[in-house]
Amino acid sequence: MKMDKIDTACVVKASAYFAAALLVGSSLFSSVGADDGGGWPRYSYDYANTNHNSRETKISPQTAPSLRRAWQTFNDNRFVPTPPPTGFVLGPALGLSYPSSVVGVVSPPIIRDGTIYYIDELGTLFARDAKTGAITDPRRHWTTTLVDPDFDSANPKIIPDLYYTALAVTRKNVWVVSSVYGRVHAVKRRGGAEVDFNPATPAVDPFTILPQRIFSSSLGDPVIIQPPQQPNRVLLITGLDVILNDAIVQGGNAGVMVALDITNPERPFLAWQTPTIDINPATDKRYGTGVSAGSGLAVDLKSGLLFGGTGQNTTPPYLGYPNPSLAPDGYIDREDAMWALDYLTGKIVWVNQLHRGDVFDLNHPDPAGPNNGIGALDADVLAPPVLFRIKHKGEREGEETDDSANGDGKLMVGDGSKGGLFRVVNAKTGQTVWDRQISKRTGLGGIQAGAAYADGSVYVAGFEGIDEGFSDAQFDAPASKFKNAFFATFSPAFWADVEDATPDTNPATGMRTKLYKLDAATGKSQWHFENGQDYVELLGGAELRHVSIANGLVYATTSAGQLFVLDAHDGHLLFRDQTLDLNVAFNLGLGKPQHASMNAGTLISDGMVYVPYGGQNNPSGGIIAYKLP
Repeated sequence: MKMDKIDTACVVKASAYFAAALLVGSSLFSSVGADDGGGWPRYSYDYANTNHNSRETKISPQTAPSLRRAWQTFNDNRFVPTPPPTGFVLGPALGLSYPSSVVGVVSPPIIRDGTIYYIDELGTLFARDAKTGAITDPRRHWTTTLVDPDFDSANPKIIPDLYYTALAVTRKNVWVVSSVYGRVHAVKRRGGAEVDFNPATPAVDPFTILPQRIFSSSLGDPVIIQPPQQPNRVLLITGLDVILNDAIVQGGNAGVMVALDITNPERPFLAWQTPTIDINPATDKRYGTGVSAGSGLAVDLKSGLLFGGTGQNTTPPYLGYPNPSLAPDGYIDREDAMWALDYLTGKIVWVNQLHRGDVFDLNHPDPAGPNNGIGALDADVLAPPVLFRIKHKGEREGEETDDSANGDGKLMVGDGSKGGLFRVVNAKTGQTVWDRQISKRTGLGGIQAGAAYADGSVYVAGFEGIDEGFSDAQFDAPASKFKNAFFATFSPAFWADVEDATPDTNPATGMRTKLYKLDAATGKSQWHFENGQDYVELLGGAELRHVSIANGLVYATTSAGQLFVLDAHDGHLLFRDQTLDLNVAFNLGLGKPQHASMNAGTLISDGMVYVPYGGQNNPSGGIIAYKLP
């Protein structure tokens, strides 16, 4: 397809859906990346995605109220002389502009060996001293802007490559998967030079995952594994969704999980790929389209399994769907599901479906609000799954036991959906153990943040409109403010309404995050408050990345730029901070605050707390680091 034939209207719809979905990612350190024990070595801390730093001892329920800002950045373009990208199709179409050549951080950073690595939305990668944010050693601390050949060579220019997926770090390199064009970049940790994967050309070339897909958008956070079953091999595994490719190119694609062999880090190659939808042998075509491989990934090294989540169908897979009696022979429905794959081969081991019958065409979307009577729509399982074990009675922490008939000692995996459902299943069989409805479905809502696990408890956050009619007032009714939730996410006015939790009679204002502490074995609530609630209500915003826990403290961030630090025992608030008001900083004329979003989670390391901030409606931001006096 020639780029000058792209339908601008389709581009607008696709990019809006893409942004909405973005709001949406242990061992072997000596092999795939050294760590001094005081870092945050993976995007959700470990392969199990527990978001739990058990080594943190300095910040405690007693000391947390004394946290203060240690260092911070904001649109830090001092080392990037080039201007921000302009003149691309999606700029005027969505009102999307970049106030600086460096903007906010939505990709979860990594801390290794005293260095924090973080990348802004436009692709400038920073390596800084984690304690001070400074460049104290030019060999370890540097600034590198990644090449963008897709945008530079396109005519017309559609959109620059964006970076929302988490970083991954090995001993020698920082690995980055782009979120628009499906490119993989590697940057050397010593000196910051970008690796050229094709030295035969004069330019620096990133690695293209699937060249046949023009737009291979990626929303799920990648993982790097050195399999104990094959210790001389290193794999980078990630998922690709269908959003931009399917809408702009009208390619009718399916989601796909891919593994790159990066054993030779300068010559990666595709090791395997597993689509979410199979080929129908009767037609030689896929049974349908959609089912993005859109979540972050958890890994169990012992069993060799990889766990993730999928999105909805974009077209009905067969006439009469979802009636199973009408399904063609061989069809397996994997939409809105948790699934397990063999990470050596990509073979699907099991699928557990959270919602069935979800068909959501982003070019012709149906209303997705709670009052439409249709059922779960756009209910993707986007959050990274979390792994934990239910131990035998009397078993010491860290002991391994075999599976037993009553469920004790079994490895479990939990994940949530945009439909607000959190489910825990047996990691070996995929059978459901328990589930809980955490929040209402509000078109843009539900569970999009990864859970945290520590000491037999799982911490789960979901978000929803404060008023029942929030979705219909904003984008799901004839008199609503926006055509649909996709366009709403690009509007600063929408996020100002989300943040506006002032009591009023206007259903279009105010969202809330509901944070639960649940017994990992049963799903029963472990927090109970005098007002009768069994959850902590965080007003004015959505939890969009992951909850974190360390040393008896729970950390949550919201789209309204709020950091909450809670006592894990009783849920009481101990510390709160907020980003700057972009309405004031940029004179947006909203008539109410709209703070820079905190959409990349929280890192806790060696007595410090790190919070990236930035969003897509006004992408300004950076990093805020906190410490004790």
